[in-house]
Amino acid sequence: MSEIQSNFKNSFLKKLKLAETPPFLFVGSGISKRYCKIPTWFYLLEDFVNKYPDCFQKDYGYFSSKALNDPLLIATNLAEIFHEYWWSSDEFAVSRKENSKVAGTDPESAFKIEISKFINSKQGESESLKTEIELFSKAILSGILTTNWDNFLENLFPEFEVAVGQKEAIFANQQAIGNLYKIHGCSLAPESLIVTTKDYEKFQLNNHFLNAKILTIFAEYPIVFVGYSLTDPNIEVILGNLISCLSRDLLHHDKLQNRLFFVEYQDSPCETTIENSSYVSKSITIPLTKIKAHSYIEIWEVLSEFPRTLSVKILRHLQDMVFEFVSSSKPKKKIFVNGFDELKKIEDLEVVVGFGNMSKLNNKGIVGLKDKDLIEDILFDNLPSENYLEIVKNLLPGMVKQNVFIPFFKYQKMVENLNSDNSIKAHKGRFLTLKNAQNITIDDYRVKTNLVKTMKNVERFNSLEDLINNESFSHIIYWVPFLSLEKINVETLRSFLKDNWSKFSGNEVKYSSPFRKCICLLDYLEFANHK
Repeated sequence: MSEIQSNFKNSFLKKLKLAETPPFLFVGSGISKRYCKIPTWFYLLEDFVNKYPDCFQKDYGYFSSKALNDPLLIATNLAEIFHEYWWSSDEFAVSRKENSKVAGTDPESAFKIEISKFINSKQGESESLKTEIELFSKAILSGILTTNWDNFLENLFPEFEVAVGQKEAIFANQQAIGNLYKIHGCSLAPESLIVTTKDYEKFQLNNHFLNAKILTIFAEYPIVFVGYSLTDPNIEVILGNLISCLSRDLLHHDKLQNRLFFVEYQDSPCETTIENSSYVSKSITIPLTKIKAHSYIEIWEVLSEFPRTLSVKILRHLQDMVFEFVSSSKPKKKIFVNGFDELKKIEDLEVVVGFGNMSKLNNKGIVGLKDKDLIEDILFDNLPSENYLEIVKNLLPGMVKQNVFIPFFKYQKMVENLNSDNSIKAHKGRFLTLKNAQNITIDDYRVKTNLVKTMKNVERFNSLEDLINNESFSHIIYWVPFLSLEKINVETLRSFLKDNWSKFSGNEVKYSSPFRKCICLLDYLEFANHK
């Protein structure tokens, strides 16, 4: 990483963290163009005209010039012509049957139905930007607001709750985590699209609801605009609404600089930079932070670094439960509350939130950890050392009984329960793995099938680093245990496994066994006693 990249990431993250909440993303058509190959609005209309020459009978330039290059007016005129053609052409007989209810409500509906299909047919993931898209999917966000019609974002963030149009946005939970607001409609619901002049006038007439939504978002979260140009009409509306909601004193406040971030795409390859800037509208200046980027990798990396230990789905459920508890006179029996009567003052209140069955709360000493938690802890040291004794006494015996590969040397050694020959001083039960710990060698981490052939395969590698540099991920994690001990550098192994943890945690079915073995091998190499 270059010094400029490092400075950008540090500066961006520092500014975002001032708000103490993950940002809200405002997404424009540039993202659909970048990642889904969907043309921007003008080119989409032109492609649509070219697809149906028998209907429109003139080049797109005719319709563009007649409407003074106003996309809403162009769409309005095209919808009027297309209405007659759609209802009479045999080409749309099936579509008329499938969409009879929607099509019969408005003369512009036929155009919206087919433009929606056209958008969906254009959508295709960009192969060259797969790394960016994967990083984008890991971004920690409070929510998303978009003017795009395609379904890229809901596919990328499947746990987000989707609200289509202003009406659904109004009734969505204002404080909910993980909302995706599609304020201009969705191609999966053609009637919801904001396409023509009439649609936009109706949208503007009701936009005081949008004003309230934007003000609420702005008050709670930093906002990152991406996929827009500062000259985009949608930006003018959104920031214009913000201006109308805030006093002039607030608009000049320096804190705005750390609440509004605008990503400005650069055509030519360049380092990603961040700088103080401003937006001027009707003689009013709004301070904001501008990010100039050609690649969005560093941006998504920063947004993925916010700490969030639980998924959006779980957080939404927890939020709903707590909200119901404080707002309902008869909340459902899903929340256990204890200890309030003993409080002398509210400042003494300490809160612990837990997940699980309340019927088990009376079972003292239960450690609510899974095998994956121990595996992750070997790499990242997530678990407090004061819990190690309970892990050894109450968790490992049952867990080792159910799983062949569970890391345990670390915890046995840290609580001084490991003899010099690697035998366990004291343990519950008669589980062979713990009982015979002194007999474990690197051979136990090797698959016995085709053992001789595999050992020959890995002889050509001089070191673990050599293996990593010359083989695919799936080969590396399978072959690591077959290297001789002197070829395995513990720190190199740790770094490799940490760097690739997301591949295991996100796809345990595919990589579970070999990746798990590598982590258990790391536990053995680092914490077992070796002569």
